[in-house]
Amino acid sequence: MSPELNIAEPPRFTDCEMPKRYGATQKTDRVESGKRIQELIGQIEAMPNPAARALLQECVQSLLSLYGEGLGRALEIVRNDFAGKTILDQFAEDEILRALLLVHGLHPVSLDGRLRGALEKVRPYMKSHGGNVELISLENDFARLRLEGACKSCPASSVTLELAVRHAIEEACPDLAGFEVEGAINAANGHSAK
Repeated sequence: MSPELNIAEPPRFTDCEMPKRYGATQKTDRVESGKRIQELIGQIEAMPNPAARALLQECVQSLLSLYGEGLGRALEIVRNDFAGKTILDQFAEDEILRALLLVHGLHPVSLDGRLRGALEKVRPYMKSHGGNVELISLENDFARLRLEGACKSCPASSVTLELAVRHAIEEACPDLAGFEVEGAINAANGHSAK
């Protein structure tokens, strides 16, 4: 038995609703939309007819290309506007727009800039616990960091500090291929970890 698409009637573009802006259900809607997209992609990939599968994949790629180009043009217009810097900053700070910009390689802040910004953002927390973090290198989208110090009164502080750094980086740099942290103090035995 061949898998069937789970769509009663395909929506028309004119039927699309605007997303709820800044409402309590916005994140839930985004999560549900993401899950639904993954389900549909799975159904497309499982289609027994290679021609239909290829046609649907081409349609999705064309749609992504179109909205990516449109987003790029919008950014060019904003960049040429006198107040564009503040608008671009707002785009880069918005969770959804940031994700779209990253998908299309249009983020106005470089990976290096976003990584350094994430480290600056977490640095006050690190220092309040007797620690610090330093960027050693960023090559081929892979970062090497050095974690320094640890709060003596908190046995798990090394792990806590590393998790804070990890969270800040994952939020700001989802396109980072990976990173390693050197110099983390192992709370149990006081040795450096790599």
